[in-house]
Amino acid sequence: MRAKRAKSYRKAMQFYQQAFGFREPYQILVSPDFILAGVSKQVPVKARLEEAVQGQAKFLVTHCGISELLKTTSEFRTQAIAASKEFEKRRCPHQEPIPGLDCVREIMGDENKNNYCVAVQDDDLRAKLRTVPGVPILHVKQSVVVLERKSQVAKDASRQMEKDKLGLSELERSMLRAVKKQANEARNEKRKKKKKTAGPKGPNPLSIKKAAKKPQIPVKAAKPSQEKSASNASATVPVVATSGTKRPRSEGETSVQTAKAATVSGNSATSEEGAKHKRKRNRSAKNRGTANDSAAASQAPSS
Repeated sequence: MRAKRAKSYRKAMQFYQQAFGFREPYQILVSPDFILAGVSKQVPVKARLEEAVQGQAKFLVTHCGISELLKTTSEFRTQAIAASKEFEKRRCPHQEPIPGLDCVREIMGDENKNNYCVAVQDDDLRAKLRTVPGVPILHVKQSVVVLERKSQVAKDASRQMEKDKLGLSELERSMLRAVKKQANEARNEKRKKKKKTAGPKGPNPLSIKKAAKKPQIPVKAAKPSQEKSASNASATVPVVATSGTKRPRSEGETSVQTAKAATVSGNSATSEEGAKHKRKRNRSAKNRGTANDSAAASQAPSS
């Protein structure tokens, strides 16, 4: 069997496994006309059927099917009877044998409860089996056993089964409707009790927002020259000083600056006293000069 055909058959059987619960070994119900067709074309029926279903299989034939093979007048009658003896006998409810195809039709019914695969050659029976969901159908075509594609009925049945599994049951739906009804009634009652009236709106949140604090810039330390000029400026403050009194020192003022300030203030305040001291110094210098001249004259030798 070609790889592509084997892959498609494997996918088809996986579909029947997932959707309808087929399991290995698969049960294949074989009709008498399929056995005759396989023997006439020299097809090893059991081996080719297992290749078609891509797995182990268990082959079944009904008592009605065996009776039909015994009554047939085909030239392949002996080979067909020998092949049927290798299959398991499937009990059927008929006390008197009926045609093999009718027996297969009755066993399959409308639901395929036993998950049978059916190997049959009759076109009418194959058309009938396509209307039953979940029936893999096999037949011989040019010395090859072919597994038919999934029928539309099987696809629809699989889709509906998935919806039923994922959906809710009727009891769950009724309970859900009751819960929704109670929730709607409670919501309506709450709306009636609390009627919202249009009132004044609240203030704009941006208008009541506190102003952000400005970051404080650190003050740089004053340079020594700036400190000196500042101290000099503070030293030039006019201070009324009297003779014999000492000017108080301002904050941050040095002793030198205090002396200078005292000198300036003293000179400006006692100008008359300064002039008096000057005249006194001049007189004392003049007296010292006169005394020196007289002493020199007394020490000189007489001529």
